[in-house]
Amino acid sequence: MFYLHPPRGQTAFHIIEDCVFTRIEYLALLYRNDADKFDGNFEYLLEDSGYDKLGHFILRLLSTTSIDLYSYWITRETLLFMHRLNHITVKQLYRLMKKIAAEMLEKEEKSILENSLLEISKFLVQPQVLNHILSSEHTSDCEAYRCKLRFESVPDLVQMRLLYLEQGFCIVPCSKWKEVLQSLFHRFVKDEVFFMNSELSSNIIECDSRLHSLNQRVQYQVLREGFGCGRITVGNVDEEAKKFPLCMYHLHRTLRSRHRLSHYARFYYSLFLKECGMKLSDAIHYWKNEYSKPHSCTSVCSHNWQSSEKKFLYSIRHLYGLEGSRKSYHAPSCSVICSTGSRYEGGCPFIHFDKAVLRSILTDLLTEKQVDNYIKSLSKQEPEKACTALFKLMQIQNGGDITIRSPVQFYLRMIDPN
Repeated sequence: MFYLHPPRGQTAFHIIEDCVFTRIEYLALLYRNDADKFDGNFEYLLEDSGYDKLGHFILRLLSTTSIDLYSYWITRETLLFMHRLNHITVKQLYRLMKKIAAEMLEKEEKSILENSLLEISKFLVQPQVLNHILSSEHTSDCEAYRCKLRFESVPDLVQMRLLYLEQGFCIVPCSKWKEVLQSLFHRFVKDEVFFMNSELSSNIIECDSRLHSLNQRVQYQVLREGFGCGRITVGNVDEEAKKFPLCMYHLHRTLRSRHRLSHYARFYYSLFLKECGMKLSDAIHYWKNEYSKPHSCTSVCSHNWQSSEKKFLYSIRHLYGLEGSRKSYHAPSCSVICSTGSRYEGGCPFIHFDKAVLRSILTDLLTEKQVDNYIKSLSKQEPEKACTALFKLMQIQNGGDITIRSPVQFYLRMIDPN
């Protein structure tokens, strides 16, 4: 139910396909509150079965290829988790909490999230608490039993004021056990997806024609329903850019001032915008607006939209997987940006920019005092730590226990810290 480990063994690929599409169908019905209309094979959805795990983990893998698919899937997967909690028995909840606690205890070094999972599991597994919360007399405002969790592990519940704070800890009354487990589940799965190496998962999918075909079919089915993340548009990109990591904010600012970017800068920035939710139509409009303007004398690119429209349209559509080999391109990770900085006007600001340039960019995003204190703490040997520290400065709800490993991760956690 918490999907701590993928299933083992071998399964025929047509069974994998059935598990995936059955799960998508059921999740869609559950989201529309029509789960009772499901007439598919429930064998593939039996909680904690091999088929159930298979459907979850394959969709988790595929969700790394598209922000649209990820957003679609994580919302409905979290809803399924709550649906199961609403129908759980004392015996099932006991087993689940024991399994989570055992898994967390095996870890020598625990994150804030992992410590919170351990604490809530130890709390709920107590016989008196377990029987109390699942009794018919348990009310929605009961506070007979309480436990404490670090507030960073459930920022969404703190923001909604479902929990109150006491010396840096959230006080969790027994009546809020489902909401807390749902929030921790969402955070756990989200972190697992982010920690997956996007390049590695992309290679796995691209190198296996069956997975590649399955991914295209899943994407088509999800997009056919009219779903699209679309967080970044032509109209809001300047405002959203204030939530970008410094490397991408610099490219955005450079494009706005010079109206051109070099090949690598344009390639990386386009993929970043795509994975952060910019739709194809907005991407075309955005680049057309800039490349239709006269370029500055300092620009490294002299192409213009009017004379190269077909080339630009093909290039953008290609990055969205609609032309050529229809390959699923991914936005670069931090390691890629750090290693290719000398090849274009971007790169990692914490490695490739001097402090004067770095300061000029930071002043757009932080106060003068914050900039001064931040620059004093920088080390070129630890760019990921520098980027993570910047994230925590910019993120009002605090970054909690996180290490930034990609520009997309930075932005998605800025707009949704849970």
